Amino acid sequence: MALIKCSECGHEVSDEAVSCPNCGHPLKSRSEDTSILKQILVYFVSFFLAPFGLGYAFKYLKQPDKKSKIIGIISLILTFFAIIMVIVIAKKYLEQEYGFLNLINNGGL
Repeated sequence: MALIKCSECGHEVSDEAVSCPNCGHPLKSRSEDTSILKQILVYFVSFFLAPFGLGYAFKYLKQPDKKSKIIGIISLILTFFAIIMVIVIAKKYLEQEYGFLNLINNGGL
């Protein structure tokens, strides 16, 4: 364990410290959790709560490690897939409803 100087205040801190204890300046960027439970949560949110998945996707894409970037890409793909599915299903539903209303208006029932 070596001591380094904080670039903000000059205080000596451990090279293992995440932030300076004197001024709070971040010394290292904290990587996001990539545990299997966190991945399941990210993928669930990305698919079932699609717009919120974009936040996770971009947060993980900004991380330096490869595993986080893969999680971000999968989250982005799931989010876009879910949004497209909602649009397709809504379009089919509206076409069905408009068809039914046209049938009523034309005296079909």
